[in-house]
Amino acid sequence: MKKYKFKTRMQWNWYRAALYGAVAVILVVPAAGNLSDSTSIRQKLEENPIVSAISSISFGPKVKVMINGEIVALAKSEEEAAEAYKKARLAYNAEGIKILNIDVTYGEVDKEKDGETVKGMRVLRDENLSNAILESFGKYGHENKSLAYTMRIDDYTVTLGSMEELVSVLEQAQGKYDSEDAFQVGLKPPASRNVTMYEVDVVEKNSTVDGETVSGIFQIPERQTVLLTGAEIEGNEDTAGEDTGDEGQAGEDGSTGDEEQADEAGSAGDEQPEGGQPEEGDSEGAPEISEEMAAQAADDGVKYVGFLDTIQVMETYVDTTFIKDRDTVFAEVTQENDEPSIYVVEPGDCLSIIAEKNNMSVEQIKELNPHIESDDDIYYDDRLNITVPTAAVQILVEKQETYEEEYNEDIVYEDDDSMYIGESEVVQEGTPGRHIVTDLVTYKGDLESGREQLAENVQVAAIAEVVRRGTKSKPTYMYPVTNWNITSNFGYRWGRLHAGTDVGVPVGTTVRASRGGQVVTAGWVGGYGNCVIIDHGDGVSTRYGHLSEVSVSVGQYVDQGQQVALSGNTGRSTGPHLHFEIRIGGEAVDPMPYLTQSN
Repeated sequence: MKKYKFKTRMQWNWYRAALYGAVAVILVVPAAGNLSDSTSIRQKLEENPIVSAISSISFGPKVKVMINGEIVALAKSEEEAAEAYKKARLAYNAEGIKILNIDVTYGEVDKEKDGETVKGMRVLRDENLSNAILESFGKYGHENKSLAYTMRIDDYTVTLGSMEELVSVLEQAQGKYDSEDAFQVGLKPPASRNVTMYEVDVVEKNSTVDGETVSGIFQIPERQTVLLTGAEIEGNEDTAGEDTGDEGQAGEDGSTGDEEQADEAGSAGDEQPEGGQPEEGDSEGAPEISEEMAAQAADDGVKYVGFLDTIQVMETYVDTTFIKDRDTVFAEVTQENDEPSIYVVEPGDCLSIIAEKNNMSVEQIKELNPHIESDDDIYYDDRLNITVPTAAVQILVEKQETYEEEYNEDIVYEDDDSMYIGESEVVQEGTPGRHIVTDLVTYKGDLESGREQLAENVQVAAIAEVVRRGTKSKPTYMYPVTNWNITSNFGYRWGRLHAGTDVGVPVGTTVRASRGGQVVTAGWVGGYGNCVIIDHGDGVSTRYGHLSEVSVSVGQYVDQGQQVALSGNTGRSTGPHLHFEIRIGGEAVDPMPYLTQSN
C-alpha cells in the first residue's frame, strides 16, 4: 500500500513540475524577447512544438476563419483573424498583384456543427495564423482564370468574355421586334461602387424627361466604359470615367450613328411583305378610315420593346473554359423549348381555338389532358395542361392598337317574383352598336398575353337586351297517401278523360295536402263523393275524391302534409281508393310528373 502511494505521489509531482515549467516559459520568454536585441530565442521557442501547443490552448470561444465557406484556420478572436488575413494578402501580392476571387468570413465555432471539421485543429496566433491563411490561397488562385461577365435570368446563367458581347447578344434578341430601332438596350450602373452587379434596362431613344433629351447611355465604371449599343467609345482611354451622355448627340455635320442605322433599316424595309401596308397612293383594297378613326389612331405603334424577366449581369473571374463565344450564347438564349404551363378556359373556347392560341395541335392538348376527348369535356374556368415554347431571353412588346368593331351591351335582367326560378322572358330585343377602341396590347414574343383598353369612341350606341327572369321558388308536391299503389292512371278510358290518378288504399287511410293552400271545397261533389279541393294561389288546385270523412272546412288554410281527410269509397266508385287531381288554370294535368319531380 505504501509503495503504491509513493508511486502516485511521484507522478503528481512530475506533472506539477511540468506545469510550473510551462507557466515560467510563457511568462519569461516574452520578457526575454523584449530585452534582447535578437529574435533568435523567440523564434526558436515559437518553433518548439511543446511551446506552440501550450500557446494554442484557448479557454474561450474559438473563431473559425472561412474562405469560400471552407474552414482554413482557428483564431482566438475575430480581430486577430482579420489582422492575420490582411497580412496574408500582403504576402500573397508581395511579388505583384495576382487575381484572387475569394469570400472571407468569420464565425464562432459550433461544437455540434463544426466538431468533425475542426477536430485536430489548433488555435493559431500571429505569424502562424497568417501563414495558415496564406497557404489556403493556393487553391483559389486565378492563373487560368479571366475577367468575364455572367448573365443571370431566373435560374439560367451564361458567361461571356466582355460586356460588349453580352449587350450585343441582348440587342440582337430585342432588335427582332424593334423594327423601327426606337429603343436601346443598356445596363443600369450598380447601386454602389462596392457591387459589381448590373441590371439590364431598355430606354426609348431620344426620349425626353423634364424637357431634357435622354441619350440612352448609362454611366458605368471607368474601366468598363461602353456604349449601350455594345460599341467601344473612341478615345476610351482618355475619356474613361467622364460623362458619356453626349455620345448619342449629333456631330459637327448634324448627323448621328443612329441616323445611319435608321437609313439602313429604312432601305431594308422599303419592300413590304405580303399583307403589309400599301404604298402611298395605292388605295386599292385599302379600307376607308374615318376622320375619327384616324385621329384616335394617330399615336398608335410600338410603345416598348424590352425583356419579360429581370436580367442581371455580374462581373466575375472564371476559368476560361466556362466562357462562351457570342454566337453560341445568342443561339442558346433564343432557343425555344417547350415549358409546361396552365391555360384557363374562357367563354367561347373550344379545343381548336385553344390549340391555335397556344401554337399546339388538338391532339397535343388531348395527350396532356387524358380526361378530355371532345369539346363537351371542357367548361368555363377549367385549367388545362399545355406547353409553351419558351426561350431563356423572352421579349416583352407593348403596342397601342386602334380598331373599329361592333359591340353588344351586357344583358339587363329584371327580377320578377311572379315567375318561377328558371323561367325568363325577353322584354326588349338588343341591337349591336359600333365603337372605335384603342388598346394597349402586351405580347410575349409573338403571342398576345394581355390587353388593356385605353380609349373608346362610340359611333352607334348599342341597345341592351332586357330579360325578365323569375325569382319565385317552384312549388313542390308530395304524395297525398303513404302507400302509392296506382290502380288507374291519368288519361282517356272508355272514350272519356280520366282527369286524375287512382290509388288503391283501404277505407280510413289518412289523406294529406299535397301542397299548402286554402280549402275551397269540403263536402259532397257529385261523382267525386266526399271531396276536398285546395286552391294553391297561382292558378293551381288539387282534388281529393271518394273520401269517407272530411277533416277540414271551406276557407281554412292548410300546410303541405297536413291531414285533410280519410280515404273511402263514396260517389261513383267501384271500390276503396283515392282519386287525386292537379289542375292548372282549371285544366286537369297528369299529376305524376309533378309528384315525381318533387321527390
